[in-house]
Amino acid sequence: MKKLLFILPMLLVLHCGAPGVEHIITQKGGVFEFDGMRLEFPEMSVVESTAIEIEIQSTNRKTYEHGFKRLGTAFTVLPHNVFFDEPALFSMPVENANTVLAAQIGNGFVPLANAAVDGGRVTARIWHGGTYELVEIPQRYGIIGHTDGERALLIVTDVYVSDYVKNLAQTLKSGGYPYPVWTFVFPGARSIRDNAQFLAQELHKLHEHYGNFRLDIVSFGIGGLVTHCYVSDTALYQRDFSSAIITVGTPFFGSAFADMKNSRKASSPYRVFYIDGLGTHANDILPESELIAWVSTQKGIIRGYYFDDIEENKNFASLSGRYRFDGEFAEESDGDGLVSVPATMLTPIEPVPFHFDHIALFENMSIHAAIRDFVQLYRSFTWPVLFSKVWNGKESLSTIPETWEKEARLIYHRPADFDALVEFNRNMLNSAPENAILITNGDNDTYPAWFLQNKGVRTDVIIVNRSLLNLPDYALFLQEHGLPLSMTRAELDAVKHDYNEETKEFVSKSDKLIKRLLKQKVRPVVFATTVYEPQKFGYPLKLSGMVYEIGEGEIDVEQTKEFLYTSLVDDVVSSVVIDSLTEHIQNIVANYAASSFKLAEALEKQEKYADALEALKFARRFGDTPLFYLREATMYTELTRFDLADSTLEALLKMQNVDVKLKKQIARTYHDMDMNRKAIKLLA
Repeated sequence: MKKLLFILPMLLVLHCGAPGVEHIITQKGGVFEFDGMRLEFPEMSVVESTAIEIEIQSTNRKTYEHGFKRLGTAFTVLPHNVFFDEPALFSMPVENANTVLAAQIGNGFVPLANAAVDGGRVTARIWHGGTYELVEIPQRYGIIGHTDGERALLIVTDVYVSDYVKNLAQTLKSGGYPYPVWTFVFPGARSIRDNAQFLAQELHKLHEHYGNFRLDIVSFGIGGLVTHCYVSDTALYQRDFSSAIITVGTPFFGSAFADMKNSRKASSPYRVFYIDGLGTHANDILPESELIAWVSTQKGIIRGYYFDDIEENKNFASLSGRYRFDGEFAEESDGDGLVSVPATMLTPIEPVPFHFDHIALFENMSIHAAIRDFVQLYRSFTWPVLFSKVWNGKESLSTIPETWEKEARLIYHRPADFDALVEFNRNMLNSAPENAILITNGDNDTYPAWFLQNKGVRTDVIIVNRSLLNLPDYALFLQEHGLPLSMTRAELDAVKHDYNEETKEFVSKSDKLIKRLLKQKVRPVVFATTVYEPQKFGYPLKLSGMVYEIGEGEIDVEQTKEFLYTSLVDDVVSSVVIDSLTEHIQNIVANYAASSFKLAEALEKQEKYADALEALKFARRFGDTPLFYLREATMYTELTRFDLADSTLEALLKMQNVDVKLKKQIARTYHDMDMNRKAIKLLA
């Protein structure tokens, strides 16, 4: 290894061969040449004199199956964290026109999108410190490894290059995946939309050659956006994707690190990934970009009832990483160092983030195993087709909960999340009166309840999913199983969605049917506490355990007390730290706290302060919020236990995110206790 430390006080050409020569870059820039390489720092590359060290290295040559080659020549610009205000210009004579400069990262590299070969020299602009190497890009980008057949899996790569493509293919094969594996390789120097068109062109050529085929899809990083642009654009999509689409570490809603200014301020080791790999097209994935805005309007395409042909509907999973780095950006504090977790959430329910950073997410073998398992499951069915088969008597009803369990155990790969979700649904079912109709809202309060009923739990209850009730086949199926709706298909087809232009109120077909159910007297109707705005149906509702039933008053105090203190099953949530559960499972568990808090409020109104405090204490088993502390202090004040009220408020003030509004409420409570000095001090 040669180690060179150089000073460029003016625009000089320095031919460096011996190590240990010290140099400084000033605002005037300079030119550095070594072993045929040339690195020119233009004026104002730095705003103040900066010591730069160059290490020249020989690295192992390596050829990757998808066409890239490491050529064995590398150099490091130190310090690693240096950023240039104007890029340094690299050039070197090369014989192969496919030779470019790449930035090393993880176990692989990212070809610089701005690199090019002109006049027998490879050139590139370098914005930052780090290790760079010469690599050879594929002779031809496109789909490689394709073979004739009706089914295959297509890996859509990222701009990052390493062995993850080969290793995933091996994991698929060793795990029993039965079809060939193809790979789509695209240049980062093109825009995402251009690469989506390129994918369409490549697939069109293969259709002309092989005829019709269906592809399971696994896309990495930027490849996930390329895939989404293809399948979401009716002008491009050729109905050649199967029901299985898996993405890994894809920034569907953009990344702050597509902006050079943010990358300069960040501490993540991946902060310059998009700047290097996408060049000027990094602008495509700015959170406010046109492409990202378009993605947000197209997100429903890859899950649920979108295509008229239900065979075209997809199962989708977006795998993400959560490996916290110190830094001010969500990509660091709540992401994988490059992509924030929310940016990967293309559907309401995605797999729980894995404890890996961005590169490990691509390369870890346990992630590859998860990808394989998702593909094997998702290629075998779609929910719309499965529902249709069950509702029309072609599949057993038990197929739905059995399939959901397989999916859920992949999504919630930590057992506590799955178990807590099932436990909540058990409590929800047990809150329903005998022979009830239970109106539910979405996936998390429907599938697990069906799962429990398949095991014999509360089979007397008819579960009615609010969204699915828009579909006549589902309504007819429920009628066959005891739902007292009494409507023919023609009558169901005649019910339409309504939208009132004046009030801006949307009334869905399912909401109209629920109103009809509320009028019947055969079975009691209750709403899960997870249902959004159940009061909109025009009936007074009161809380009873974990459901709302028709009746006056906000809560059935005695019934809710009996359920929470006697009947509630909380073996799972009482054995884990609530914060260790994934976020939307925490939100589900929070329903216990919400019911307990409503009970405390009702008891407080009855001036049963001791009972109300007991209910608040019970609520805090399922998560602390400032509101609980504030209400507890208020109750102690009513009991003239100012010492306990004071200690409760002190504990509240130690919590995070105590904002000005909350401080004013705390000060008011201190004032009510005649502790005016504390109130004044708090507001000072």
